[in-house]
Amino acid sequence: MNGKAPGPVPPREPDGAVVRPTPPKTLNELDELRNQAHTGPQVDPELAAAVGFTHFDVTSSQDNLITVLLTREDLHLLASQTLVRVRSREDNRAYLGVVVRGPFAEPNAVPANSTMAIGVVTHGKKLAYTFDYHGRAEIEIVGEEVEGTLKPPRFRPRPQSPVYLLDEAESARVLGVGGDMCLGLVVGYEKMEARLNPRDKSILPRHTGIIGTTGGGKSTTVATLIHRAQADGIATIVFDVEGEYTHVDQPTDHAAMLEALKRRGQRPQGVKDLHIHHLTGRDSLNPRHRNKHAFSLKFSSLSPYALAEILDMSDAQQERFLKAYDVTKLLLEDFNIYPQTEEERRQVLDVDELSTGFPHMTIDHVLDVVSAYIYSLSDEGKSETRGKSRATPRKQASLLEENDEAEADPDVTAKAPSRGLMLRTEFRSNFGRVMARVMAQSSRHEISWKALASKLHRLRRLGIFDVGNEQGVAYESMLTPGRVSVIDLSDTDSPQLNNLVIADILRGLQEAQERRYERANAKDQSVTPVLIIIEEAHEFLSANRIAQMPVLFEQVAKIAKRGRKRWMGLVFVTQLPQHLPNEVLGLINNFVIHKIADSSVISRMQKTAGSIDESLWNRVSRLAPGQALVSFSNFTRPLMVAVDPAPVKRLLVE
Repeated sequence: MNGKAPGPVPPREPDGAVVRPTPPKTLNELDELRNQAHTGPQVDPELAAAVGFTHFDVTSSQDNLITVLLTREDLHLLASQTLVRVRSREDNRAYLGVVVRGPFAEPNAVPANSTMAIGVVTHGKKLAYTFDYHGRAEIEIVGEEVEGTLKPPRFRPRPQSPVYLLDEAESARVLGVGGDMCLGLVVGYEKMEARLNPRDKSILPRHTGIIGTTGGGKSTTVATLIHRAQADGIATIVFDVEGEYTHVDQPTDHAAMLEALKRRGQRPQGVKDLHIHHLTGRDSLNPRHRNKHAFSLKFSSLSPYALAEILDMSDAQQERFLKAYDVTKLLLEDFNIYPQTEEERRQVLDVDELSTGFPHMTIDHVLDVVSAYIYSLSDEGKSETRGKSRATPRKQASLLEENDEAEADPDVTAKAPSRGLMLRTEFRSNFGRVMARVMAQSSRHEISWKALASKLHRLRRLGIFDVGNEQGVAYESMLTPGRVSVIDLSDTDSPQLNNLVIADILRGLQEAQERRYERANAKDQSVTPVLIIIEEAHEFLSANRIAQMPVLFEQVAKIAKRGRKRWMGLVFVTQLPQHLPNEVLGLINNFVIHKIADSSVISRMQKTAGSIDESLWNRVSRLAPGQALVSFSNFTRPLMVAVDPAPVKRLLVE
């Protein structure tokens, strides 16, 4: 007890706690915090729309790649392949970029591979606690924006630069995906479509490769392209080796395709004005089609050099074939078959035998000359030559008329004894004149002549050249605007025969388009664009045979180069791009690449299509059916595209 009167006792709460009045200073601070909570932090209006900010560079940073960090709430805004704008406020520069990796989710507190982070995730059923996280994405700088144009970047955006998402309209403009012809939806966007302008000479006439393994969606892409091209008034020609596209005038009835069309808001629909062409004596997979045309080839339209390559003649056989070809030309004039007039004689001077054959020449004419050569080398022929007889009776049996055994085994012909000579053509009216021409350009090696005759006889027995009154290919008809012409080769069972047909029709189409182009220019009009689709292109121009087929390749290269100016585009379709030679791949400017599982093939394609970045190539082996890596000359950069389902009927062949 200290003698002082006790002070007032503070009131106590029921739990025994002492209550003291809050100091005025503390009350003021609480009021300030309460006001801040209501008003929220003051955010720079320019940064409010940012989806993320550029990160600091590290030792592993790469040129043209920038790391962007974003909040958990904004993670869903930055999808793969979307376009962004980076405003480097520190140096007042603006860049456009594209998301090439991510977005990825990373924990805020610890590294993602730490023991604690792994433990929290793996014990998710037992723990209520988890780390908050943020997003990380890699963007590739497309270019720097300078006065409304996009230029190669000289610098990198500074750290903490805000990143903004471009809306779909601006993204479409930047990517250059506008046009009337739709290929499908651009991956990474809800509604953006990958479109082309079919009337832009820098696009389709610059030639396209549609590539991918079986089951990747390659044939669906071709069918969709046929439908879109026809709708845009393009004359479309398809070399169809399997008969898949012989029913494209009918709407699809495939259940999965119908469902996919429904999701895209599209409907099944066949193309209009389909015409099917097939070789005479061969069937079509659409035999009752109302616009079905049988055709034969003209031997005189085939380059002798290309023919020798396609028939895989040895050097000796080719030498004798060209000798017989030259003698046949002389005999055509001797017999007043061609040329007959001065005008035709002038035309002969312009014949380019690397591109076409000699007018009015038939395979029977050449076979007559080859027969005469073989006869001249036989004992009977040598005896006649020594006796200088000009009146040797012609026997009824042909020297080269092969029996059943010869057809089964071509070598039998080479060993068969000479049995006389019978000519098939007008040349039989003056046997002496034929032999005189043959002896003037004499030759030896009877066996190689007979081997050549065997190949020519097999070719003749195909029954595809100059068949009676059978019409040839109606090139002008094929070039009708909006017409789809399917060359049905499903019943040939011979890559060599297919190659003969493709080579001949390509040349004929080029000449017809040349004439149409000149007529249109004379009238100051536009010419109808032409799209030529070559299925199984690796069989037409094989990498392992390109060295032996220089003439055929030069024909295709000529068509490709001249076609660019004359609105004629080629589309090479293959599931074996490794079998296409570099010379052919070098003609291609546009690519639609479906799934390719072989890493060595991807590596080779990477070197060919150098404009496609590494991040996109890394996806090629994992593409789902219908997805494709698309690179067209009008696109600012290659894109991942979900190709539209085909509204037309496509036959599923074995």
